[in-house]
Amino acid sequence: MKIQAGNAVRGKNYFRRENLEDKAWDLIESGNHILIAAPRRVGKTSLMYYLQDNPRKDYSFLFLDTEAINNTNEFYRRILNKILKTDFIKNSQKIMTFLEKHKPTITKVGLDGVEFGVSEDHNYMDMTARILKSVSSEDKKLIILLDEFPQTLENIIEDESENAGRIFLQTNRELRQDKELSKNVQFIYTGSIGLENIVSKLNAVKTINDLARLKIPPLNNEEATKLIHLLLKNVDFRLTDQLIDYILEIVEWLIPFYIQLIIQELKFVSRERNSKEISRDTIDLAFDEMLDQRHHFEHWHDRLRKTLKGNDYNFIKELLNIVSENGTITSNEIYNIAVKYKLENTYKVLVGALVYDGYINNHDDAHVYRYNSPILRMWWRKNVAN
Repeated sequence: MKIQAGNAVRGKNYFRRENLEDKAWDLIESGNHILIAAPRRVGKTSLMYYLQDNPRKDYSFLFLDTEAINNTNEFYRRILNKILKTDFIKNSQKIMTFLEKHKPTITKVGLDGVEFGVSEDHNYMDMTARILKSVSSEDKKLIILLDEFPQTLENIIEDESENAGRIFLQTNRELRQDKELSKNVQFIYTGSIGLENIVSKLNAVKTINDLARLKIPPLNNEEATKLIHLLLKNVDFRLTDQLIDYILEIVEWLIPFYIQLIIQELKFVSRERNSKEISRDTIDLAFDEMLDQRHHFEHWHDRLRKTLKGNDYNFIKELLNIVSENGTITSNEIYNIAVKYKLENTYKVLVGALVYDGYINNHDDAHVYRYNSPILRMWWRKNVAN
């Protein structure tokens, strides 16, 4: 297994979590539309790739990253073009009949399928629905994987309006709720930001309450240890069981991203020292080197700067600054900061976003929050708070 910190992986570089994969298939085979709920960097996209690359019999998968899409019609046009290039569609006579009626709007016909051009005059949602319904009697099921869907929603809200965002959510629900379409088509949504928090701010929770939740937890100690052993096959040093335990203790929040990072930094330190001997001091040095790599963590701050403005951003930043300095923050302290920025009525949604996105948690005590990761805490304290 190659070290690939920060990137979605597939094939031999994918770390299998059979229990999680089984849960996903349980939901799929029960006919659910699914929301994969998990903080960033835990492997949501990699799981989607695995499902796509390893379909069970009579299932076909379509993957689309929607991060750059900023309007509803473009969203469905992109889905439509993807659908028309899948084996699920290519051999359907009903689809060929449909396409014959829409030749003027087709811009490309080739070996890899048909493609519709951009046109504001066409209702691509309706076209998508009609095509999907036309294969409702087929035996195979199509699973449409939509990555970065919450970002698409945020783009639409920012570029158009909150009402446009609500309409976008409603159109998605209408497709999912169509009984004829749902016989053979299911949707799986995920993204690096919390869909539920955005929807809550729009007062549109009912538009996603039909989605089954699939949570992706951090690795447990056994899984994390197994991952480290797989990564060690491609480096020149070895780690004792005691040193692996030390790494897990420091990382604490055992997501693949952090584990990949520390093994990568140990590889660099070992090479620079021209030594295969690893000690606790070596690991401490590797962690320090890792924290100096701003690009590994800057997205945690950039995400907040991009999506939060004014007092919302100032509130979140001060909250995270305090936790990075003191280790914890209480609910009362959070409320006092909210009062300072006049956010008494909305601050809980912001705190919920921090929890969902993987910054903080209150697992040990409902009224006390702390960073999920001591690594992120140290980086934030060093590069943002000071």
